[in-house]
Amino acid sequence: MKNFLAIAALFVPLTAAIAPQPDPGRSIDLPIITVEHISHDDVVQAIILVESSGNDAAHRVSEDAVGALQIRRTMVRDVNRILRRNGSTVRYSYNDRWIRELSIEMFDIYCEHYNLTTPEEKARCWNGGPKGIYKLCTQRYWEKVKKELRG
Repeated sequence: MKNFLAIAALFVPLTAAIAPQPDPGRSIDLPIITVEHISHDDVVQAIILVESSGNDAAHRVSEDAVGALQIRRTMVRDVNRILRRNGSTVRYSYNDRWIRELSIEMFDIYCEHYNLTTPEEKARCWNGGPKGIYKLCTQRYWEKVKKELRG
């Protein structure tokens, strides 16, 4: 083991010294993948894929989460509360969760109300509630959404 460490101690600096060094005056154009430049629609579609694999008829009985965005009754109540506070006469029913367009409307109202602007905020708060961005448990969900965004 001592011989290995002695050889490694000599070899590593030697290879670093003879390895080609990048020219500091030359930039390398590498593709940059960021999720901050992704549209709201892209985020919604990625979340739909994570939540239901794009299936508008998806139903998780144990949570009573339904539709493309797997909306629970509590979300419908929260969105209706937001609408009531904003003075809107629009209200959503539990059955509206099965209709993709109406589910997306509820998602948009939720994101706007809680001022969710980045893809990560939208995904993590959709998964973990209004303070989901601060919850460690929503990080894994965000990774799934990011994977769909990078497709």
